[in-house]
Amino acid sequence: METMIACPTSTVTILACQHIAKTFRENIYELSRIRKDWDPGYATSINVWVNDTIEKYYLDNTDSIDNTKFMEWHEIMVAGMQGLKVLRSSVKVDFKDNKLFLKSMFEKLGYTEYFSDAKNGDHLSLHKFLTTFAKNLDDETRKKIVSKNTPETVIQKILDCAQQITKFTRCFEALEGDAHLNSYGQKEVREIYETIQDISRIAMAYYQFDPVKRDQFNFYKVLTNL
Repeated sequence: METMIACPTSTVTILACQHIAKTFRENIYELSRIRKDWDPGYATSINVWVNDTIEKYYLDNTDSIDNTKFMEWHEIMVAGMQGLKVLRSSVKVDFKDNKLFLKSMFEKLGYTEYFSDAKNGDHLSLHKFLTTFAKNLDDETRKKIVSKNTPETVIQKILDCAQQITKFTRCFEALEGDAHLNSYGQKEVREIYETIQDISRIAMAYYQFDPVKRDQFNFYKVLTNL
């Protein structure tokens, strides 16, 4: 479990999942009205699953997160998402009469596939988003974007974040890729994360006009308060 414990994406992910699972259970009687498979028994089973996983693999490590490493990782992710959102809004203004270019650009740079989940706190999607953006941004697209009123610095900020986040690539791959699942613990964390993400996605939509409740299901907000 050395890889898992050394990576902030692993330890803070399971702690964030624990917080969200607890919130889910506390609100299950209200939330059970919007999903047929959501009931008190299901909410309890999710909490037991998360807590058992922490006990098995993280009991000696949940109080010893490398705060410096975590803050570095978190700041990169927040800055990257901010840059991606600013660029999206800016080009939608600059190219509002060129829908074809917008559609092509959003598909090429990862917006179509990753933006929705990334802005809702899915840090695995954000990692893929930044990686895709940096890989697929060609000179022609870049020149066209800055030919309007979007400054070069907006694009460069995103590329800088994409480069900086590469130092944590191994952490993301350990959570995500079958080739890196060298223990049952890594597999369990990945499955828990996917389950909690599904719960959060629906709960955040339900609590759209209740910002306090909505933030309790948002990974970014939960991670910040760990």
